[in-house]
Amino acid sequence: MNQPQITADIYDLPEYYDIVFADDWEAEFEFLRFCFDRYVEGDAQRLLEPACGTGRLLVELNDAGYEVAGVELNDKMARYCQQRCPGADLLSGDMANFQLRQFAQAEPFDAGFNMINSVRHLLSEQKAVSHFRCMAEAIRPGGIYVVGLHLTPTIGDPLEEETWVATRDDVTVTCHLETYDRDLTARIERASLRYDIEKQDAELQVVGDLSFRTYTAEQMEQTLRTAGGWEIAETYDFTYDQVEPIVVDGQSEDVVYVLKRTAEAPGTQTPQP
Repeated sequence: MNQPQITADIYDLPEYYDIVFADDWEAEFEFLRFCFDRYVEGDAQRLLEPACGTGRLLVELNDAGYEVAGVELNDKMARYCQQRCPGADLLSGDMANFQLRQFAQAEPFDAGFNMINSVRHLLSEQKAVSHFRCMAEAIRPGGIYVVGLHLTPTIGDPLEEETWVATRDDVTVTCHLETYDRDLTARIERASLRYDIEKQDAELQVVGDLSFRTYTAEQMEQTLRTAGGWEIAETYDFTYDQVEPIVVDGQSEDVVYVLKRTAEAPGTQTPQP
């Protein structure tokens, strides 16, 4: 059977996005709870997810008794998230330009999390630094921000493509992500993303493009220094092994940073391009 093909922004298709990225929720959920217990000073009750998408983790954390909030720029994603998690304090806006007072409950958060590369969608250093400053203003000293992203290794070749399959009810989505251009001077990486969707007797292929900012380990640390208000408490990889943190080096690609909110105020230094 020939697959009809459409070109679309994958973030305009939240029902398929949620299937594709929901498979790992249990491992992420348990890892986040571990981080809240291990690294947050005091209780971790109020949680914030910038670029929360479909709210796949907000739903589970809300059901576990946490107070959850999110920031989401895409209207379709935001509506899908709010329908799934009516208890979430959801802000429609830019993860690099929001303020605590905009939430319905404007009390500082105990922890934040962003698990799957969303930070890299901020394509300039100014945007990235602004995001980390927004999070530093929103999270209290002693709180944490858990950030997962793909680094560009300086030793060896980076991973160029990934394929995985996810199923929910009678819908199966095969996702193929392939990098086709990487400009390390401009620090922009471009990738194609394809969904092959099978449901009942129908098939559909969705293709789209994604752009990411590249980070080496050193560049990531420089962004955090410029933003101010954060220190790296620990680093892990995408296996979410709670027993064995990793040492980030020139070969590291999949890294989860546990950032601790320090007592210092976010910086005011102008980011370098």
